[in-house]
Amino acid sequence: MAIDEPILLVALIDTEAVEKARVLHDTYPTASAAMGRVMSGALLLASLLKEGQKLAIQVSGDGPLSGVVAESDWQCRVRSYVKRPHIHLGTKDGKLDVGRAIGNGFLNVIKDLGLRNYYQSSVPLQTGEIATDLAYYLNTSEQIPAAVSLGVYVDVDNTVKASGGFMIHSLPGASEEITAYLENRLKTVRPVSSMICAGLVPEKIIDEATGLPFKILDRREVTYYCPCNRERVLEALSAIGTQDIEDLIKRGETATIACQFCKSEYLVTHDELEALLKEITSGNETHQQTHE
Repeated sequence: MAIDEPILLVALIDTEAVEKARVLHDTYPTASAAMGRVMSGALLLASLLKEGQKLAIQVSGDGPLSGVVAESDWQCRVRSYVKRPHIHLGTKDGKLDVGRAIGNGFLNVIKDLGLRNYYQSSVPLQTGEIATDLAYYLNTSEQIPAAVSLGVYVDVDNTVKASGGFMIHSLPGASEEITAYLENRLKTVRPVSSMICAGLVPEKIIDEATGLPFKILDRREVTYYCPCNRERVLEALSAIGTQDIEDLIKRGETATIACQFCKSEYLVTHDELEALLKEITSGNETHQQTHE
């Protein structure tokens, strides 16, 4: 938080988490950059969450990547995947061409705030570069005046050497002078990936980006984390409907379910399919009886 002005400042480095995602999904450089930016964006939004809350960012476009999904929570745990990981388009203006890889489409934010229904909002992509799209979402959907910078540096060996970002959020009462100052300063700030490559920690990133005195309100550790387990897999399998499960049973087949986020595979046996079908059927019968 800036000391003299009501400005919320958030900076993060998630290089290790993005590199772990790259290895898991075997992403090519442009796909790695897109996935890393969406992961960093999800983490920046998650920094505003309260205990127990979580969110997802879905970026869908008509470009070759097709789409990127990232989920994060109040503890800054994050997981992600890209629909077409083997995409590399080269560079544009010295940067990986994420905008062309994403294409035209939408940025969708889904929040689980512990209420009965999820919060969901969608905005058209402005550039496909993610940072400007996220800032547009914050300004239009949440009425949060904010500037967002995201960056991922992929080395010649395809490994992620730097990933992170920062967000500057003007709170009510911020003066027009400080807003104009920040707008002008951000035009000349070097890419956040360059800051990380130079060894800057989050505090130094904020200092270089804003030049404002600030006090630290909170620190959180970023981790790549996937909570998938067999119970969740069976819940997901039950959602496909009884007909598909019955077909698997009749053919004497098992079901192998792979988690999109961590690539873990779960083998569901014939006996488990039968038990699952019985549970679904009995649950439907109970539901019908209570409404007769």
